[in-house]
Amino acid sequence: MKKIICIAAFLFSSIAFANSTSSKAPVSSIILMPWDIKQDINLLSSIKNHGFSHVTFYLNWSDIEDQKNQYQFSHYHKYLDAIVGSGLSLILVLDMGGRSYLDENGKNIPDTSTAPAWIYKDHPDLVMKNFSGDYQWQLDFTDDFIQKKSTEFIEKTVHHFSNRYPGKILGFAVGLQEEHEIKYGQTGYQWRDYKESTQRDFSKKYGIPQPTINYNNNIQLGPQKIEPFLHTHKEYRENRLRDATCLYAKSIQKSGALAMGYFAETFTSHDAIYATGVVEKLTDCIDIAVIDFNFYDGYKLVPDTDVLPTLANYMGSLGYKQIMVGAYAEVWERQKKTHELIPVINSTIAQALSQVNVIGFEVGGLQRQATAGQSATIDKEKLSAISIQPARDNPTPARKKSKIGILGSTTNFYVWHGERSAGRNTHRDALFAAYKILSNQPELDVHIIGEKNLLQDDSIIHSLDAILVPHQAALPQSIKSKLTTYWKNGGALIQDMRLGEFDENGKPTTDWMNDVFGISRLKWKNKGGVFLINGEVFRIKPSRSLYTSYASITPREGYKLLATDILQPDSGIMVRGERTLAFGFMPQLIEDSTKDAWRKLFVREIMSVIPKKTAAVQTK
Repeated sequence: MKKIICIAAFLFSSIAFANSTSSKAPVSSIILMPWDIKQDINLLSSIKNHGFSHVTFYLNWSDIEDQKNQYQFSHYHKYLDAIVGSGLSLILVLDMGGRSYLDENGKNIPDTSTAPAWIYKDHPDLVMKNFSGDYQWQLDFTDDFIQKKSTEFIEKTVHHFSNRYPGKILGFAVGLQEEHEIKYGQTGYQWRDYKESTQRDFSKKYGIPQPTINYNNNIQLGPQKIEPFLHTHKEYRENRLRDATCLYAKSIQKSGALAMGYFAETFTSHDAIYATGVVEKLTDCIDIAVIDFNFYDGYKLVPDTDVLPTLANYMGSLGYKQIMVGAYAEVWERQKKTHELIPVINSTIAQALSQVNVIGFEVGGLQRQATAGQSATIDKEKLSAISIQPARDNPTPARKKSKIGILGSTTNFYVWHGERSAGRNTHRDALFAAYKILSNQPELDVHIIGEKNLLQDDSIIHSLDAILVPHQAALPQSIKSKLTTYWKNGGALIQDMRLGEFDENGKPTTDWMNDVFGISRLKWKNKGGVFLINGEVFRIKPSRSLYTSYASITPREGYKLLATDILQPDSGIMVRGERTLAFGFMPQLIEDSTKDAWRKLFVREIMSVIPKKTAAVQTK
């Protein structure tokens, strides 16, 4: 597990780029730290020779404003001059987030952070606390004084370096973080970012104390914990983070520079809740969005090539016009398995670059491990193993494609945080597998959409022929209403089970939008089943990835049973209505020898329910 939005990645990375087929080469950036450059005088030329175009470099607020109101930039000139002098451009991270401070030799300096020491000394009341009441390094970015001083730091820094390196800076990244619950961060488990003022503010707005979220919900066992103010707290955190981020982005843009933001993997299950849903609220503020993945789910290594292309697609649907993808290997490096990950990194970035809004990439965590007396720095052998070859466009005859949206609900992942019913997060896996399978169909144009797209009636929703909701078991009523309206106005709706069975706070609704999908009743089956589909016999075997075999559905009058249970002919696992299709299981997650047959059926039935028309569907 990693960071959330706007925490610029403090990883030390390497990459090479080869054989671009684009008329404009993608941005290819490597994160360098001062000790990287100090330890190897030939490093910059080597990076340039490996095809890099940019270096990502951190500017610490504590270095630039070591004394209040006194700004010193010369500390960084020797490093940035050398980078630019080597023919490389820059991405500059404005690090204000209270990260542990490392000196020029990579040595951790105790009791210091990337925020100025004078703030902690002179204004301790403006520093966040943990739930035990102990001060943390994180500043309260909602405080007027902190906003004033940090905005001054941003404006002066952007102005100085923009003038010193004109035309050589892609953008400035906002480096901050804010959490109000127990979280797993890059420095371990922490109870953090709590403060009396936030407690008072929340209580004033909602009449209750902030809820403390420190539990996991396991859908296999039902609603273990219903939190009446879970969604309210989610919105509170995200809105605070959005407001601070937009404030800083405007400060960057004031000098004519581009504002960048870093976002971690969004559709995942953490041991506590991250404010990842804020990704849907920053499209109007962030010029370049970086979406990243560290190939780790908090429990085990995940060598998945599909995550970054899927997330990049989602970012494009949200409205981000310029997107970068980040592939980080720091966890693999600690386990000495980076060599196994490099082919995955090469493939996943190449796939992501084929998308129209993806302008480049960043790779991290490929440095050799630190030794006694020497800091970690770039491993040139790993650097040379990275070779990104974007997929070539294969000319095909023009054809009209059906356009389908796949809903990824951030609400669902807040409710089912810590979900491990199948040893993984089944909600996430159903979403990603559906995208992978459907996006490989040449007759389909597939888009991961978010709640924001539905709630704001974005133009992308109007263009969709169908919407698939893949195991998004917790949804607000507002989203279910938008989906219903979309269907009533001519669009097709598909679910692969449990659409909105719980509300945004985890309370059961016992409703899969039954009126729309024609569900009279259903019964859960924990064993396998045998079904008759168009005269052909199909079997479902118990599988951990499905965590329960299937839901046997009895359709309402006027709806067609497509997959009949041989032992119970009035029920089955697929029901079709007018522009609706409900699966009682997740065919995209079947893992046994029948998986290919089920996935073909998954595609075939979805295609059969999509309206054969080209007119846009109206949702208003």
